[in-house]
Amino acid sequence: MKKHILLLFLLVGTSLTGKAQSTDNVDLMFPNLMMTRYHYDKMKEDIEKKGNNPPKSAYIKQMRNPAETIVNNDRKTTPAVSTSNNPNNVDISGEMNAIYQLCVVYAFSQDDKFLNKAVEYLKAWGKVNVAVSKSNIHESVYTPAVEGYSIIRNVISQADRDEIDGWFRKRINVFIKDNDLRDNNWGTCLMQQFYYYGSALNDKNVVNTYFRNRYSGWVKNNLYANGTTTDLMGRDAFAYHSYDLLFFAEICHGMACYEGYKVADEFYAQDVNWGASIKKSVDFWKPYLLDPAKNPHTEFVETEWAPDKKRSDYNKPYSPAGTMYVADELLEMDQDLLRAVDKYRGGNPFYTWRLTLSNLRWYYGEEE
Repeated sequence: MKKHILLLFLLVGTSLTGKAQSTDNVDLMFPNLMMTRYHYDKMKEDIEKKGNNPPKSAYIKQMRNPAETIVNNDRKTTPAVSTSNNPNNVDISGEMNAIYQLCVVYAFSQDDKFLNKAVEYLKAWGKVNVAVSKSNIHESVYTPAVEGYSIIRNVISQADRDEIDGWFRKRINVFIKDNDLRDNNWGTCLMQQFYYYGSALNDKNVVNTYFRNRYSGWVKNNLYANGTTTDLMGRDAFAYHSYDLLFFAEICHGMACYEGYKVADEFYAQDVNWGASIKKSVDFWKPYLLDPAKNPHTEFVETEWAPDKKRSDYNKPYSPAGTMYVADELLEMDQDLLRAVDKYRGGNPFYTWRLTLSNLRWYYGEEE
């Protein structure tokens, strides 16, 4: 009898210890660049419910199924040295998205097989990959790996963390050494990279020195008081106006995850120069996005960049559907963009994973 009681005690103790360890790992994942802890808890509840619901369906289709395919097939990654040294034409974007999917699915499942595969991929890329100098806009292809790593960094071993940190630090050091902070979307992308890499690595020096201390002086040459952007004025295309706004949206998302929605909202609406703001530039874009028949624009006609005249969309009407990937991410800051979701995404705010992440704020609300 005593043996049975002891065995039962050990089993219960093991179970509780395992649960506690899992909870500890969940705590270690936050903050991260995917979502807030409040939205994670809410979404995890939905994922674990029987039957289907919109967040669960989006997660299964866009994250879990691809990650399970990778793990079940023991798929190996094929690293490329860089975006400019890729003789095997490796789909770098696809590989970075695979890392992200593995990290996201680990977050919700707490199954080490996804964590181990993510670490395997990150270490493989870290051994050979380097950032290309003065090419940061093209280096944004690695952003999903940075986002994924932000989830698992504090869960993995110190040795693995040091190794993967080393890869990302080498990349960010190239951006720092280049000091290539342009006024257009390249600069917005660089600002986003400083915020994302610094946050993922828990490096306040990177965030403060290269993002916060430089932002106010830089942004006044990117956003204008009438709602236009340097990209719209220079390229005469909403394709580029919206592309510039993409990186602002991602900075806002990162701030919401690391500093809270109050900070993100203030950043979004902040008057940066004589009434210019991210919000003002989004509001300027909306009529062209939502009603192109009433507000037509012919793209690239007065561009300052000669190669634009060889583009397939040169001198063609602006196509809002082609820029919905930006609205997907801006929805988090502006619920009114659900009108664009209704128009171009069939009214489904879980149509893409990025749209899903944006919509969590409106679907679940915010932590009180």
